[in-house]
Amino acid sequence: MRVKLVFEMKSIPITYRIGTLSIIKEMIRTGSKTYYDKLFVQNKRSMKPFTYSIYISNLEISQETIYGKELHLNLSSSSYEFIMHLMNGSQKGKSYYIKESPLVLKSKSLLPKKSVTEDNVVFKTLSPILIESKNGSPLLATDTNFGEELQYVANLIIQEVYNREPKQPIMVLQTMMTKQVLKEDLHQKQNEPLYLTANKGLIQLQGDPDDLQCLYDSGISMRRSLGLGLLEIEKEVN
Repeated sequence: MRVKLVFEMKSIPITYRIGTLSIIKEMIRTGSKTYYDKLFVQNKRSMKPFTYSIYISNLEISQETIYGKELHLNLSSSSYEFIMHLMNGSQKGKSYYIKESPLVLKSKSLLPKKSVTEDNVVFKTLSPILIESKNGSPLLATDTNFGEELQYVANLIIQEVYNREPKQPIMVLQTMMTKQVLKEDLHQKQNEPLYLTANKGLIQLQGDPDDLQCLYDSGISMRRSLGLGLLEIEKEVN
């Protein structure tokens, strides 16, 4: 399921991802404290069943600040319970905050459901894909082990979020992607910001349609709860 939340805004810091996650968590906590505790406290280290992307209208960037008129938060989850508590807990007209910057929720809506029916799909990234090697080095789509490590991440998502094994291996057939470097403050001990090297563009994946549907619904990336790995179906290849 996918929802769109539209906020009025004036500006947000360029390191906005932790703040956006905090807004989502606040909405979930308002919708159900019990569910919030289960998802974010008791299972703090487990993979979360959602990801999202951000679009800002009239966007301008000046040094460490992003300016715009509206912030569109498109959020996807395989969990009906998650979406239900998010929608129930979100309050139109309420001010939410990313650091000191206010965002006022204008509207919220469910988006049409899309289903994967083929085993060969070209996806477009709505938010970039972060894949790292076993030693923690970021991988670009052009790296020789990108496909292998993406398959490892895909397997983990299906295993942990859906509690089953993939029906078939997830294969990267081809990519048309560019590098995107993300600056973020993840509450790390050092004062310097953290830079994440990710990939955006088109990626063609092959696998069982049910597995590809899982990745469409929950995203495919490391750090998905920071708004990474949200996909849109560009076309199915039959």
